[in-house]
Amino acid sequence: MARADDMAEQLKGSIINKLGPRAEEDIFKVKTPKNPAIRAQWVKESIARLDESVDEATRGEIMHGNGVNCANHNVGVVKAAIKRRGKYRSLGDFIDAEVKTPQKGTSIERDGDALILSYLPRLYSHPMRCFCGLVKSLPEGETMSLTYCKCSVAFVETWWSAIIGKPVDVKLLESAITGSDKCRFRIKW
Repeated sequence: MARADDMAEQLKGSIINKLGPRAEEDIFKVKTPKNPAIRAQWVKESIARLDESVDEATRGEIMHGNGVNCANHNVGVVKAAIKRRGKYRSLGDFIDAEVKTPQKGTSIERDGDALILSYLPRLYSHPMRCFCGLVKSLPEGETMSLTYCKCSVAFVETWWSAIIGKPVDVKLLESAITGSDKCRFRIKW
């Protein structure tokens, strides 16, 4: 099964686990499309139906859980960051190195006692709307609900909590799926 297929099943599972089996028909309507552009539209429409079906707190809970699952599924990204962190004596030295030479497609800057992490998906050799494999093919000019971005907030939270070794607070500042050219997060611990 392709990675995006796994991600789609994970998203469906997160919603169905919280809302029950009827959610598969009510929220998703049709079988998961294989074509990336059609799949992105399917996710957009499914999240819109989720927004209409449940309150904000429940949506946040569902998408947060999905983001943690995604981070655990993509543990290689987290492990690589922890390995990079292990090369430095202090967290400050690690952050200085990440600011100076960020990972491909990202930028990091200090913001007082916090960090601003930006994902820059349009800078890749094959520009995309979002790093998420489910919505990276969302057509230019189309936007979707910020509910979906609660997943990436949880992903960043899981990733940076592992790097720092304690819980972090992550706030979404900008989103590529709502019209920005980047996703920006404020990370504070």
